[in-house]
Amino acid sequence: MAHARAHAVDALREWQIDDDIVEALRLIVSELTTNAVVHTASRTIEITVSVTATEAIVTVTDQGLSGTPAARKAHPEEEHGRGLALVEALATRWESSPLADGNQVEAAVTLPEQTAGAL
Repeated sequence: MAHARAHAVDALREWQIDDDIVEALRLIVSELTTNAVVHTASRTIEITVSVTATEAIVTVTDQGLSGTPAARKAHPEEEHGRGLALVEALATRWESSPLADGNQVEAAVTLPEQTAGAL
């Protein structure tokens, strides 16, 4: 998971994305990758980072057949169960889609106007 985070951060910095957005997406990559590892029996997990004129986007695709991920409210005593709630709080938008052989989760953060215009 550290490799996925580092790769995402390197790509976003190369594209000169704002540090606050890079940090938000680093956490999003961490949470989505952790969910794919912990909750699926995937042999392969694909992480894609892309930038459009208005958004920076992280997409995680797994081979999990455990159902479509959904945010839930964890009890204060629970050590786990807050990953998608964190993604929901950090991302401008996020969605999950079932695939024939797994799931795809996409999370996006809107770029500030000056960044979006520079791309």
